[in-house]
Amino acid sequence: MYPLSLWFGCAICLLFSTLMQAEPLLRVGLGESDQVFKTVNAAPTYEQRLVETLLKQLHRRYQVIKAPHARLRQMLENGELDLAVRQSDQPVAGIYTSAPYISFQDKVFALPDFRGIVFTPADLTKFRITAFQNARHVLGPLYAAAVDKAPQYRELTDHTQSVLMLLKQRTELLVIDTDTLSKILRQLDYQGAPLREFELFAPVSYRIGGHDARLIQDISQLLQQWQQNGHLQQLRNQAASSAVDKPKR
Repeated sequence: MYPLSLWFGCAICLLFSTLMQAEPLLRVGLGESDQVFKTVNAAPTYEQRLVETLLKQLHRRYQVIKAPHARLRQMLENGELDLAVRQSDQPVAGIYTSAPYISFQDKVFALPDFRGIVFTPADLTKFRITAFQNARHVLGPLYAAAVDKAPQYRELTDHTQSVLMLLKQRTELLVIDTDTLSKILRQLDYQGAPLREFELFAPVSYRIGGHDARLIQDISQLLQQWQQNGHLQQLRNQAASSAVDKPKR
């Protein structure tokens, strides 16, 4: 005959398993760029590791849905996703956002011999520009209005291609975050003079968005705790050691 404590433990496990199965399967949107999801056996990105760790901690089942970063907010608003990364804190009815999980410092870069002047977003109207995917949305209405008047403007998902376009003089200005640019220049073994840089934008923070206020609150509490105890940095380091550091745009 089994001890009462063993029966009690089994009952608790069975109850917990039943409750987990009763929870709906969360549809989680992750962005794709730079061939991360198009390469067989690609190393998990920081955001992939973060989502997996968060939802395991919260004992929630989930399904990953991959889409271009620019579509994640629309899919979330349309009810095609329950959670999505890469969300801003701009208020949208029915969507709640977590504490930030990462920040970017975007700047405008040019070749060392660039003679133009770029003090404000309005100055961007004069030049050929290449930027990261979804920059129009991320960098705000003044930026969007300016680049709409530029003689040439494109947004690319492949950051390496964007940097090469600048180095090969196929674009005059490059809009990209500083860490990503530094990483790519190291990979390309760039030996030239330092690029010119223009700081027009405030840092951009990304959050997890969703429809369930309680779930977002639980995610926020974990993110704030992990920010303080260094666990977020550990996840970033793990991704970096797998050749994918900060999440690419």
